[in-house]
Amino acid sequence: MKNKMTKKCFTTVAMLALTFLVLISCKKNSGGGNGGQEIYLSCKINGTLHEFNYHVNANDKPATDTVHFVVIGGWEKSDMVTGFGIDMQIDKGAKEATYASNSVAGLLLSGKYYIQQMKDGKIVGTTIFNGGDVDGSNFTMTITSLTQWGVKGTFSGKLRLLTGDEYLTVTDGKFSAPYN
Repeated sequence: MKNKMTKKCFTTVAMLALTFLVLISCKKNSGGGNGGQEIYLSCKINGTLHEFNYHVNANDKPATDTVHFVVIGGWEKSDMVTGFGIDMQIDKGAKEATYASNSVAGLLLSGKYYIQQMKDGKIVGTTIFNGGDVDGSNFTMTITSLTQWGVKGTFSGKLRLLTGDEYLTVTDGKFSAPYN
């Protein structure tokens, strides 16, 4: 009798743990846990649409009312080989507005498209195109919503290969990213 109760108790605890894990894993990039908000990051690179909708998120939720950092990122596929990221740091605090790289003092803004080179399942290098903080490049981001949930907006720019003179044009960028 005691053995049956122990087995039943163990089964119940295991099922509760499994249910908990499923609920946690569904939190991001699905209908659950996102406050009804869509989650996405996409743009056209040299005219071709790229969707970076895997693991899309923004920085940690700000600890104060003034938001000094806005960081958004996502991967094109679940293999995490190609991705896009946006980094902004602003002394005066971010607002719902348009920001252009190098446009005002106290603003650092860049967009990055990166491609990891893999060999035998390991990263052996990364090709990075950067816009906003590399000579000959530029980057613009418009924040359309900055809430307790996260950040939404649009972006565009001219990205330059960090190790050469190759350029990419980014247009029609848009994002909706929850805080971590």
